[in-house]
Amino acid sequence: MREHDDVRGSSDFRAQEQRLDRLTFAFVELVRHSWFQANRHTPIIDGLLMYAATDDTLESVIAIRGLVAQGVHNMVRRECRYLLESATKYLYVDQQLPNVREVTRQQRIAYLKQRVPRSSIEPIQGVHVVLGDGHSEVDFRNDVKDAWSKLAGYVHPSATQVEERLQRASRGAYVGFEDVKAVRRLVDEIARSYDMLGVMWLMAAGPSAAGEILTDVEGSNWAFAKSRWLPAMSRYYDYKAERGRGQP
Repeated sequence: MREHDDVRGSSDFRAQEQRLDRLTFAFVELVRHSWFQANRHTPIIDGLLMYAATDDTLESVIAIRGLVAQGVHNMVRRECRYLLESATKYLYVDQQLPNVREVTRQQRIAYLKQRVPRSSIEPIQGVHVVLGDGHSEVDFRNDVKDAWSKLAGYVHPSATQVEERLQRASRGAYVGFEDVKAVRRLVDEIARSYDMLGVMWLMAAGPSAAGEILTDVEGSNWAFAKSRWLPAMSRYYDYKAERGRGQP
């Protein structure tokens, strides 16, 4: 116990906890700003599936933070997979049925039930995102599929689960006694998931609102500054803004 207390008290372990706290706060802020933007137009909040899932999303994010603190890593991965799959499907339906004045939430729910496959990430192929030059929708979709597929190894009984548990056990990193290596790997996976989820929540608010949201949530110590996708979106909107200022 004392040895593990030393691990948890080490600077490397605390750095991962602090990193996760920053990621959690930054993602919650992004979801919150997306909701506030959408709330300016009541039919969006009342009609789109992404915003119907706001509380569900935040509940999972809060659960993830608590589960990491308790050393329950595989449940964290299951929550991340659920968040990726649900956001993909909700955004897909909302983009397929974008007219918030003519299509009700119940009609979108019916579309989800009848036209969207269960336990699949395939709807990502129909999700549209704005990324700018040098970053394609295809790459984004493939990254979501790759992350979801790898996380699926922790949802169903698999060799991946068994092998990782044995590796952790060989280092003495049992549940509740995780080492820095295990926590760092997990936080990396959470960061990757939140980065892609952030893009989808920005797209839920709409391409025109996404730039304003990014301006509101970014800062000098933004948790996603070194991520793959959100900075790419940010650079795209910065470029658009610079072009706009340069026009007579």
